[in-house]
Amino acid sequence: MMIRVKAFNVGFAKTIEVTLVNDISEPLTIHCKDKNHDDGVHTLKPDESHCFVLLTTVVPKTLWYCNFNWTGTSHSFDIYVQKRDKCDEKHCFWNIKKDGPCNIGAPGTGCYPWDK
Repeated sequence: MMIRVKAFNVGFAKTIEVTLVNDISEPLTIHCKDKNHDDGVHTLKPDESHCFVLLTTVVPKTLWYCNFNWTGTSHSFDIYVQKRDKCDEKHCFWNIKKDGPCNIGAPGTGCYPWDK
C-alpha cells in the first residue's frame, strides 16, 4: 500500500517526499526524525510503504535519520542527506532490505550499508 503526499516549494526552500518500502519478509518498525522534527514510529508489513515530507534548506545541510527494527535486529541510516541525495522529481524512494537501504529511481541510486 502506497500513500502519496504532495511535495511543494516554500520560498527558497523546497519539500522532498520520502517513501520507505518494507522489502524484507517480516514486519518492519521505522522511526525517522531530524533534530527538530519527528515522524513518529510506524510498523510496516512486508511490501507496505510509508511516506513523509521534509523541508530542505537553501544551504544543503538537511539531514533525516531513521531507526529500523525487525525481529532481533536494529539498524540506523541517514535516510536523507541533502548533499548526497538527488531525488527524482522531489521524491526519494527507498527499498529497505536486510542488508541495507536501496535508493531507487534517482541519479546516483544504489544500495548502502547500514550506518555503524
